[in-house]
Amino acid sequence: MTAIREREEFETVAETEVDSRGRVSLGRAGARAGRRYRVESNSDGVLLLTPVVSIPEREMQVWNDPHLAERIRTGIDQAKAGKTIDRGDFSHYLDEDDED
Repeated sequence: MTAIREREEFETVAETEVDSRGRVSLGRAGARAGRRYRVESNSDGVLLLTPVVSIPEREMQVWNDPHLAERIRTGIDQAKAGKTIDRGDFSHYLDEDDED
């Protein structure tokens, strides 16, 4: 887990109470539904919430391989420019085993 940063300047935006299920409402603090946060704590019980974007593991290879990411961007640009080739219908391959 990431180490807690030295105390930065924080602004008090709301006071809330933990409910019987351990939940805290952050709506008054400006949190939006569906947003994800990394939660860090220190020995004093201070919680630091940092907005994050989660990336599916199967997509990490694109983030870790700049060449692959560039090839994907090139393909998207080509498709936007209409530089595509119709390869026909591939639905007949749906019954094949993916183990090959």
